[in-house]
Amino acid sequence: MRFRECIAICALLGGLVASACDDSGGGFVSSGTPQLVIGNPGSFNFVSQSAGNAEQTRELTLTNEGDADLLLARFVGDFAQPSYTLTYEESSRPGEWRPGISPSANALSGAVLTVPPDGRVTLRLAYVPDGANVGNKLTFESNDRSRPTVNIPVQSEGSGAQLLINPSAVDFGRVAAGQAVTKTVSVLNVGSAIADVSVLTLSGSADFSLLVRGVDPRMDATVLDDPDSDGAAGLSPDKSFDIEVTYAPPMEGPDEGALLVGNVDNQQSVPLLANGASPCINLLFPGSASANNSELQFGPSLIGSPRTQEVIVESCGGQTLVVSGVRIEGSDAYTQDAAPPIELPASSEAGSPSASFNVTFTPTDAEVYEGTLIIESNDALRPVIEVPIIGRGSLNACPVAAVRESELQVLPLEILTLDASASVDADGPGGLPVAYEWTVVQRPAGSTAQPVERFSNPLRPADGGPADNPSTPQAQFFVDLAGEYVISLVVRDELGFEAPSDQCPQPEATIYINSLPDEDIHVELVWNTPNDPDETDAEGTDVDLHFMHPNGIGWDISPYDCYYANKTPDWGPAGSVGNPSLDIDDTNGAGPENVNLDDPDFTDRVGGSGSYRVGVHYYSSGDDFFGTGDLGASDATIRVYLFGVIEGEWTRRLNRTGNFWEVAGIIWTQGDKRVQEINRFYELTP
Repeated sequence: MRFRECIAICALLGGLVASACDDSGGGFVSSGTPQLVIGNPGSFNFVSQSAGNAEQTRELTLTNEGDADLLLARFVGDFAQPSYTLTYEESSRPGEWRPGISPSANALSGAVLTVPPDGRVTLRLAYVPDGANVGNKLTFESNDRSRPTVNIPVQSEGSGAQLLINPSAVDFGRVAAGQAVTKTVSVLNVGSAIADVSVLTLSGSADFSLLVRGVDPRMDATVLDDPDSDGAAGLSPDKSFDIEVTYAPPMEGPDEGALLVGNVDNQQSVPLLANGASPCINLLFPGSASANNSELQFGPSLIGSPRTQEVIVESCGGQTLVVSGVRIEGSDAYTQDAAPPIELPASSEAGSPSASFNVTFTPTDAEVYEGTLIIESNDALRPVIEVPIIGRGSLNACPVAAVRESELQVLPLEILTLDASASVDADGPGGLPVAYEWTVVQRPAGSTAQPVERFSNPLRPADGGPADNPSTPQAQFFVDLAGEYVISLVVRDELGFEAPSDQCPQPEATIYINSLPDEDIHVELVWNTPNDPDETDAEGTDVDLHFMHPNGIGWDISPYDCYYANKTPDWGPAGSVGNPSLDIDDTNGAGPENVNLDDPDFTDRVGGSGSYRVGVHYYSSGDDFFGTGDLGASDATIRVYLFGVIEGEWTRRLNRTGNFWEVAGIIWTQGDKRVQEINRFYELTP
């Protein structure tokens, strides 16, 4: 006997939805373009016979990939057995399985299923097959004109070894960071032959783990040789084994993965979900001294001086987070500016939505102040969070940051000493701060110089040196490019007070550096390699600067090409006048390299090409010398200065080793001194 259940829908509709029904009974009409996509495998596949006539569950997803609402209705179930139930879940209401059709139902709850663009509906069919007579199909109609009537087969997967996995999906619900929840998945062989279960692994989030009889099969696969422990290889008919799946997140946020069960030829996937369909709150205290965000620590703070710290609230779950209350108890020294309610949308692949507020500490005495920040939200696992607040009033005198020289006019390639020895701390050891920190806050594009304690080789400052020691007031700095630099100083005392800061306000302690070349011609090369993770280390790409005399007959040919193999050629009288110099040859990424020339020859008197020429050669993309693998393309930038004034700047991508870019020419006559763009590109050096 077959059971046919129809869902009559048009009579139940009203308003705008009713207009989507065709009065002639011929299905749906729509002014939009819905597109129905049926997820794999496109059918409900059941094993032909289950042990003890156990109910089996299968799911199928229907997605709307069009640009108008997809309407689904008139569902008809044509099944061989009376024991079945069809439920459905809408993507806008995750975790809520609503009644569909069954032998006792005559209408689908909600009548028409409306699936918005990019939305989906998941159908879940629970069924008890009877041997080979499994069933026929599930039929419904849609307003997708290419698929007005849809038939979903309900069929058997055949005989032999057949695995029934229960449950077919595992939802761990809400699990707090640092906690662990374990759930059991049972694997039953409902077929008539021994099943080979040689594949048991996980995909997706690394926060999921699995064990079989206390052993991780990914580490020791022999536990799967006889998973049911009956003494025979494989999983015998009507035998089962359990898999313990544990979810242990180190931080808040939704997670998903899959448990893969089977063998090399055939695997079943069990979806794993956690922290998805519920609100979740996460707190961050970026300015606190607490190592694990467990406390809001202010540390020593000046008496009578407000000190503020930020509290960040993140939404880490699959539903909207609502913070309904924020207050501070235990001490009047603490205040907060939050104004609940705070509503944050669900977390997504794009990130965790957040909002922030400030907590301010104003001590009045030299004592310890303890309070509690209380935050209430709709996170069911942590509806009320109590965060300890700790601070101490201090009579400590703030340190004062000061620099010896605040403005410097220098030449490119000079080595400077950054001097903070004028800084003081009235109640510090020896009247001095205990730490000095230099930060480059502005630099010319392409500059990579950083303050160091000293240079390993003062003759090659571009190679750098040991990091600046914060306990000493001096540092050294290499002015690697022409342009403007701004370097700031922050000092710290033995109690952790920093100046300048909100806690110790004072004018900024800053050094302004203006670097301009004094040569007649100054040419700079810098480059950026997007695939190089650290362009300041000892490994990277090698791009070379070339500067050719008008009498030059070719690149890489001495004496008239000044480059790494001919750094100080002789183009004229002895000495620097009339002769160029390549002052830096950088071979490990980013540059800079530069060429300087004083008293150039007049280009209209020496013949040749009629101009000095500037070229760039992509000598190595990293694979030839450094063992880093090919780092790919680099973006080279050339700057040309005449009499200390920049006259031209160009950038071009060099794709691979060997590429050559002839950038510009420099005309130098009695009455005409200028730069002209050439911009010729060659796959190999011409």
